[in-house]
Amino acid sequence: MALVAARPVADFPAMLARLRRQRGLSQLGLSLAAHVSQRHVSFLETGRTRPSREMVGRLALALDLALQDVNALLLAAGFAPAHGESAYTDEAAAMVRRVTQLALSAHEPFPAFAVDRAWRPLEANASAALLFGSMLSEDGLDPKVSLIRAACESPTFRAAVANWGQLVAHFQALAEAEAWRAPPGPMRAELDATVAALKAQGSEDVAVHAAPGAALILQIRGAGLKLDLVSTVARFGAPADTAADDLRIEFFYPADAASEQVLRSLAAGAGGA
Repeated sequence: MALVAARPVADFPAMLARLRRQRGLSQLGLSLAAHVSQRHVSFLETGRTRPSREMVGRLALALDLALQDVNALLLAAGFAPAHGESAYTDEAAAMVRRVTQLALSAHEPFPAFAVDRAWRPLEANASAALLFGSMLSEDGLDPKVSLIRAACESPTFRAAVANWGQLVAHFQALAEAEAWRAPPGPMRAELDATVAALKAQGSEDVAVHAAPGAALILQIRGAGLKLDLVSTVARFGAPADTAADDLRIEFFYPADAASEQVLRSLAAGAGGA
């Protein structure tokens, strides 16, 4: 039996229409994605039809909603939330933190960051702090500012990256994709600020060429340092709480043997692995 919220909200039609438009979908587009008729979507948005809990789930999946928005849509339809809403530092997120810390530690001597949906830093391993910390900020990383925006606003970081134009284009695509899906709030505000900073940087760059090879390489140069890095981003495969849903772990890997040796030497010199 469906669980009904104690205080059902009557704005499901308006919320559904708003989320659909934010995704750039027509009623027909949403109906095809959710495997329902366009007429049914129209009736849901006008309030002529009340959705079942199962239908809200299908619509949320078709709209690719973050868990926070899934809960909001369920509440608007008069149902209880389906997912927990925890911050990374909450006791309820202890498992998420443990998995994250294991992943960061196991990646040594290569850099890795744990960030939220807005790419704001949550944790970093020793190699990431050693390599990127002083390049990104003299005062330490600000948990309220995305690593992407910190990179844009750091002259030291920009000067150290040989292919800055390529990186800006990559960062902008990433930030815009996250902003498209982020619920309203501080995280969305930081993503909007990041996109604005990236657009300002992009206007200063010369023509940006497509990255060669299989993946974009972060080319760090300067003061006797030559590093080519590639990154992968890991996420929880089946998140049931916002702490897991919002988490991203970025792992940097050396793109060649010479870069691997540099990273191992840096870690050894700092007393690392």
